[in-house]
Amino acid sequence: MADALDMRIGGINEDANQACRRLEAWVLHAIERGAVHPNGISAQMLAEVDAGRWRKDDAVANIVFLLFAGQATVVDTFGNALVALANSPRQLSLLENGNVGWSAAAEELLRFCAPVQYAGARIAADDLSFGGAIIKAGQAVVPVLGSANRDVSVFPTGDRLDLEAGSSSALVFGTGLHACLGQHVARVELAVLLEALFTWAKGWRLDTSRVSRRPSVLFHGLQTAPMIRRGDRPPA
Repeated sequence: MADALDMRIGGINEDANQACRRLEAWVLHAIERGAVHPNGISAQMLAEVDAGRWRKDDAVANIVFLLFAGQATVVDTFGNALVALANSPRQLSLLENGNVGWSAAAEELLRFCAPVQYAGARIAADDLSFGGAIIKAGQAVVPVLGSANRDVSVFPTGDRLDLEAGSSSALVFGTGLHACLGQHVARVELAVLLEALFTWAKGWRLDTSRVSRRPSVLFHGLQTAPMIRRGDRPPA
């Protein structure tokens, strides 16, 4: 599904279209059999449909997007975190030795390993000067979150992973009307994944020779992340 949302030239990959249709069909089936939590976001959207303020297609499309966004971005962040930790032995040892809490580590890893590198385009309402650049009214601007997350004027460690820095991942989730609805869940999910990894797979190592990234402009994540258990050898 990431291919359907990615920046691209030309048409959408048909596999991406099929993935969207499969998830849409699953959501429709869940709604029809009443498998919707009564107090959840999905139920609130469906209530708008019942009240005649939304079309059912709009509610289904939003539920599909929320399911995809809440899963893909956390998986991408976790994969990026594996690579970052594999490349930072000291930071890896902090987690292995229990010197840093899971939630604190998740905050820094979200900053350093952000799954979305570019924000959506914004259109300037008025002429303005920003960082020495002149932006005219009507021009489109695409913020580069990957760069902003490593701005040394805001984050002391900047382009270096530092689990003890106490950094905030707020920029990853946006603010105001653009704030991520699932940001608190995402923080908990990443912290739980880290705890599970370092608790149940002690001594894990990433087979960095076989790591590959998914080709994408918008989404920053891995295609493969083979792990090596304690005592295993990388395949020939």
